[in-house]
Amino acid sequence: EGLFSLAQPRAYVALNDPAAAEADITALVDAIALGLFCVVATLGAVPVIRCAGGGPAEMVAAALDARLRDHLIAKPNLFTEAASTAVASFQRPLLCLFDRNFELSVGIQHDWSYRPLVHDVLGLKSNKLKLPEKYDLDDTDPFWVANSWLQFPKVAEEIEAQLAKYKQDVDEVNQRTGGGRDGVEFDGTDLIGNTRHLMNAVNSLPELTERKKMIDKHTNIATALLGHIKGRSLDGYFECENSMLVDGTLDRTKLMNLLRGNGTKEDKLRLAVTYLLSFETPVPSDLEQVEAALRESEVDMSAFQYVKRIKSLNSQFAGASNTASKVNIVDWAEKLYGHSISAMTGVRNLLSDGKQLAATRAVEALMEGKPNPEVDNYLLFDPRAPKSGTAGQFRGPFREAIVFMIGGGNYIEYRSLTELTQRSQTTKQVIYGATEILNGVEFIQQLSELGQKAGLGGVSSSLPPQ
Repeated sequence: EGLFSLAQPRAYVALNDPAAAEADITALVDAIALGLFCVVATLGAVPVIRCAGGGPAEMVAAALDARLRDHLIAKPNLFTEAASTAVASFQRPLLCLFDRNFELSVGIQHDWSYRPLVHDVLGLKSNKLKLPEKYDLDDTDPFWVANSWLQFPKVAEEIEAQLAKYKQDVDEVNQRTGGGRDGVEFDGTDLIGNTRHLMNAVNSLPELTERKKMIDKHTNIATALLGHIKGRSLDGYFECENSMLVDGTLDRTKLMNLLRGNGTKEDKLRLAVTYLLSFETPVPSDLEQVEAALRESEVDMSAFQYVKRIKSLNSQFAGASNTASKVNIVDWAEKLYGHSISAMTGVRNLLSDGKQLAATRAVEALMEGKPNPEVDNYLLFDPRAPKSGTAGQFRGPFREAIVFMIGGGNYIEYRSLTELTQRSQTTKQVIYGATEILNGVEFIQQLSELGQKAGLGGVSSSLPPQ
């Protein structure tokens, strides 16, 4: 499906832990670079690597560039055959490396389409689901392939439509074979009639049986989802977050009702952090009410306070009047937050341009290869180019891209990149990968862990501070 994971758990925490040893950071960066080396070797193409400067993305890019250069010295090598058949340099893929801090909100928000919901709410892992029935959700399931990106109400309608079609087809077989008398459902045991109809019915049995199994499977999954949606008001969370992130509007009443109403503690925390990331300067009174509502629900505030502190650092960094003061802020921040502060200071709301995610916008611009202020300052590593001189002047256009998120990816980002290829006027292919594929609960837990390590938050009393 153009999706892969390196199965490197908690990479986000490891790369942002203020207590992490330099050797541990280096080892993880090398492990990620090795994983990506295996990916591009499997594809048989040496990529042109682009990333923003600073933070884990640049570290991984440099490590991968060095590993590829060392490998290309040997002849023959894993890329020799691919290199000999390449017609032009533009056929090489583009590898875009991003740090999760590039866009935090997409890793936290609730979604309303089938696949992200199953992943977030029911715990889909490696295409497998347990409800307690065990199900596989992959390319062998035609319903999943056709409908997994639809919004949940549309999926429910499609299940009903397919069930109605199944019943119609069963009735047709019954009529042709003379079965279905007295309202007895067709079960394959009462086949009568002439030979031709009998053979047609027998031949249709396996297909009908498989369709019924598929319909039953997705009926059970949708029913389980519906229970969570109603019990936790998940539609309300999605609508409120979408309004803040995409439209930049805040329905204060709805926000507070959700924070004080149904939903798990993680739901409320994710909503509160999304609110924090949606507005550059939240209204102080609104912020106080949000924090009070979290305390009333006895929500661990670590993740909220962590993101709040990072936003504060970002504002100070952006507002610093000269380079010296910026350096002082970064030095102070590094003492608090460790190695990746250069990336953390870039945390901001990046969803102001409609519904297109920041990573998707950047990938589209990088693939086009035209001057664009959003990506003009991105670093470029070309393992095939000489180290000295004007290394890697080739900037596109590219028809194929590998997009890799360091610190955890998600299905929402994957869907956005898939939509990019579908709406493109020229044929584009994008593969999306990450250190691990996380749902919103899993990612907010990693933010909470970092907040706790930094001595922030915790579960507070519902009483206001004295």
